[in-house]
Amino acid sequence: MFRKKREIPDLEKLNLVPIMDAVFIFIFFLLFSAQFIKIYEIETNAPIVSEVPSDEKLEKDPLNLVVKIYERKLELLKGIDQEIFETYFTKDENYKEELKAKLIEVRKQHPNDDYIILSPISVIPYKEIIKIIDIAQKIPKGEKIILDTKRGKKVLTKIFSQLVLEPLDEN
Repeated sequence: MFRKKREIPDLEKLNLVPIMDAVFIFIFFLLFSAQFIKIYEIETNAPIVSEVPSDEKLEKDPLNLVVKIYERKLELLKGIDQEIFETYFTKDENYKEELKAKLIEVRKQHPNDDYIILSPISVIPYKEIIKIIDIAQKIPKGEKIILDTKRGKKVLTKIFSQLVLEPLDEN
């Protein structure tokens, strides 16, 4: 009563080459169909909140320059009382050049105040805000601005290097 030994057939090894080829091609198409975008960063600061004691008198009123951006106009305000000293209408063709010239003039008058606050209303397109930021910071080519500050002469690389974005209340 001898039993015959049953032979177990060897299993064939799986051929993974076609699967690996398909995965490689799939990854290749994913990489080429993906959209690579550039992300830009706007360098701004948080709004300044400070309380100055009333018994302390400042030597000179701070500039406190604010640009309020509306749909059809820009208003320049300055001082603690936020008085409007310039208005520009966006329908004018050369309002950007006039605004840049005024900002340079104001910066020269206040060499120690390097802050500007931009206050757009919520419906202003992002591109328009970026254009105003460029106007407030970029010095025109070929022009050199030298200021006499408390620490001596200073050559500017930006008109206003400290920029604050602050949403405008639409009430």
